Amino acid sequence: MAKFQYVKELQHDAFQPPDVNVNEFDPEAIFISGCPFWQETLFYSKKEGIRPWEKDSDKACRKLAKQMTAILGTMEARLRMREKPEPYLVRDALGIFLSVLFWSNQKPVSLTNLKESLAELDIKPLNIEERLFYCLEKGNTFSGFRQLNELLLEQRKLIAKKGA
Repeated sequence: MAKFQYVKELQHDAFQPPDVNVNEFDPEAIFISGCPFWQETLFYSKKEGIRPWEKDSDKACRKLAKQMTAILGTMEARLRMREKPEPYLVRDALGIFLSVLFWSNQKPVSLTNLKESLAELDIKPLNIEERLFYCLEKGNTFSGFRQLNELLLEQRKLIAKKGA
């Protein structure tokens, strides 16, 4: 069993490596629950994967947004019952947003020097640094959830505007 470990480009306190067997994952999947950044992991570690940020990133971002809708619905239900969402849900939601953010700029996610990586992006919501870092720190709270939801909506609008 090959234990999953994030490569250095994807290491961040908000994303602890899940306890999973990587040999069970489809190398063409763009989203794997509990394991954000699967395609980037393949790219950075083996120069493999389908590189959705290079090929039809708009379609990949739409697929991720559908996944995000389901995750946000589950998170909202938990928060409305005054319960914290499961850590893997928060991690998935944050991972999907970061993937949409970077892929819509034709780049793989890079969490090393995240502030610098964000500064290099052309298509991004206003005040992305401050707002994203708040979400990374408080993603399991109602205000963190709301902020993440708003960031995703803004990014999707910016993507649509770019395509128009």
